Amino acid sequence: MDDGIPIPYLFSFLLLIPWSEIFNPFDAAIIYEVIFILILLIFTAMMCAVEVAIFLFKHQEIQELEKSTDSTDAIILDFIKKPRRFLATFVLTTTLFTLAIVLVFENMLETVLKHEFAETHSTLLFIIKISFETFIIVLFAEVIPKLYATQQYYKVSRYTIHVLRIFDTIFAPFVKTLIATSNFFEKRLEGINNSVSAKDIDEAIDITNSLDKTDSEKNDTKILKGIVKFGNITVSQIMHSRMEVVGVDHDATFTELLAIVRESGYSRIPVYKDDIDKIIGVLYVKDLLNYIDADDSFKWIDIIKPALFVPENKKIDDLLEDFQTKRVHMAIVVDEYGGSSGIVTLEDVLEEVIGDIKDEFDDASEIDFKKLDNHNFIFEGRTALNDVCKVLEIPTDTFDDARGDADSMAGLILELNSEIPIEGDELKYQHFTFLILEADKTRVIRVKVTLGN
Repeated sequence: MDDGIPIPYLFSFLLLIPWSEIFNPFDAAIIYEVIFILILLIFTAMMCAVEVAIFLFKHQEIQELEKSTDSTDAIILDFIKKPRRFLATFVLTTTLFTLAIVLVFENMLETVLKHEFAETHSTLLFIIKISFETFIIVLFAEVIPKLYATQQYYKVSRYTIHVLRIFDTIFAPFVKTLIATSNFFEKRLEGINNSVSAKDIDEAIDITNSLDKTDSEKNDTKILKGIVKFGNITVSQIMHSRMEVVGVDHDATFTELLAIVRESGYSRIPVYKDDIDKIIGVLYVKDLLNYIDADDSFKWIDIIKPALFVPENKKIDDLLEDFQTKRVHMAIVVDEYGGSSGIVTLEDVLEEVIGDIKDEFDDASEIDFKKLDNHNFIFEGRTALNDVCKVLEIPTDTFDDARGDADSMAGLILELNSEIPIEGDELKYQHFTFLILEADKTRVIRVKVTLGN
């Protein structure tokens, strides 16, 4: 069994080492250099700790800092709200401190070691320097302070923020120069990027779709394609037109209101004054539950909620954000003259990503169409072009060059023909043929769409 190196042998070995050939006579300046290195390590550790602590404050905690009257909290808040200045000060100070530590340590080695030994053992000295820089500086000036700061970030911030502010004041001219330089290069690099268009992503997804083997994978691909196109779809493309809107006049009796509610089956009904262009609010059917046995004297108009109005050209990603912040599920779409174009719901927005959402009250298909074969379809004139594209499985921007302001199949026909067509008229656009099956003096009622020649 090996008992290791005997202690007496180790001592004798240390005594035999020619220390006088390695080290110079003791110099008091070494003590000052060691102290200086320790001070620099402490300052570096403080800067690294506060760098982590500042970015760990949560939104609610920042709000509490804003309400606080404490001067230290005010300084912390100031640096949180000026991240560029904070990072510039942090990078500048830690870089200078680390560089100073390395230079002082190397100078200390030159003072301690004899010149002859340093020349003959240059590789060993290089290893010592690297070990010091990677172990001492990284461990004691970065890793340990940052680990502690993640656990006690508010405490660390309070103890170190004043030191940070002192250095921020001292190095203010350099910090401002650093920020200005970074801003200069940032502006120059803004236009230099590898931009990928939505069309490129869509084509990449199509390639992936061709490799899918299961229905689940194909469904995931459809969702991805919906997400890609999500930000380019406007409210007018997915809304229910005013012809489809079920509303109630504000002068209607409670009995008439209940009849409309039962017949429509909707949970939210727009309330208008005189006509649908003057919507004054939205009735939530659930609010009627407490008054279900009331008579016609009940003033149901008092329980309606304010309506959310959005323009036709609003993007549906912005609309979704409005639904989230205002906590509503339906919006009234208005045209450029302030009249009502239709309504759009949260369900309509979500269907653009995940596909049609059906409940027990929905018809088997909400899109009015009939498929004759793989190349021939019959659509109602009021069918939205967005839905037509879904049925035909073509990109939603297929008719953008011809649709103008049209949002429905009938509107597209009018854009292509410039006048109301009659039954039997045939129109062509790209590789589509539109045959008018039914029309009257004011509108197109049914259209047959043929794909290909």
